[in-house]
Amino acid sequence: MRKITIVTTLIQYLSYLLDNKVVFSVKEVNDHIEKKDVIDWLEKEFPHGSENGLDFSLWRDNHKSWLHDELYSIWGGYVGQERRKWGIEHNGLCLLISWSIEVIRDPATNDGEVD
Repeated sequence: MRKITIVTTLIQYLSYLLDNKVVFSVKEVNDHIEKKDVIDWLEKEFPHGSENGLDFSLWRDNHKSWLHDELYSIWGGYVGQERRKWGIEHNGLCLLISWSIEVIRDPATNDGEVD
């Protein structure tokens, strides 16, 4: 799967959740970024086939691992600065969108495939 596809799919899913008024604290999202289990957590919270379910069935472990490493890299440099740097303090899903966009902005990290 292409790296850009991994990130944009996550953004689409997060937008869907926001549209359905789903809220998670910034702290909770930070905790999952730190543990590198964001996708597993979202799959557990919103199982495919359920109401608000998300479908990560095409994602392999290496896709998840790549995305978790990218988010963790940003987290390591900016944790605690979410409000100052991005203006986000109420919904951690917004933080995931903003940091996913940061991954897209860096062509060195989003170009190519995840094997």
